[in-house]
Amino acid sequence: MSDERLSGEEVLNRIRDRRGDHTWPIHHLMAELDPGFLDVFDEAYVRTMGIDPLPVVGALEAKYRELICACACAMMPVPVEVTAHHLERAFDLGLTEREAMEGFSSLIIPAGGIAVSNGARALMYLRAQRLSDEGRE
Repeated sequence: MSDERLSGEEVLNRIRDRRGDHTWPIHHLMAELDPGFLDVFDEAYVRTMGIDPLPVVGALEAKYRELICACACAMMPVPVEVTAHHLERAFDLGLTEREAMEGFSSLIIPAGGIAVSNGARALMYLRAQRLSDEGRE
């Protein structure tokens, strides 16, 4: 976060640059109604997730930070695409499908079978997307 106030569009552009052209409708609403909060929110997000700056040596690897987010999403009433987004980012950082399933399975005690099922649905969603993308090539 800089000392100067950024416009909502400037913050959205920074989010796209940092996260690979990925924004959600909530980002656009915040950009319109409260760009200062979106600026602070984005700074917290990228630091927490290890996007920018990179986490210090010995810190929790970014792939596991993304898995934790995917697991948290699996416990909430969010669209499968939200859980899949964090899962895909974790895969891009080197997470394996087995690690993902073990992460979702660990939700059985604190969050129950629905959370495990939601996580597995996100994993299946990404597999189906991959097959669909391969069919287009």
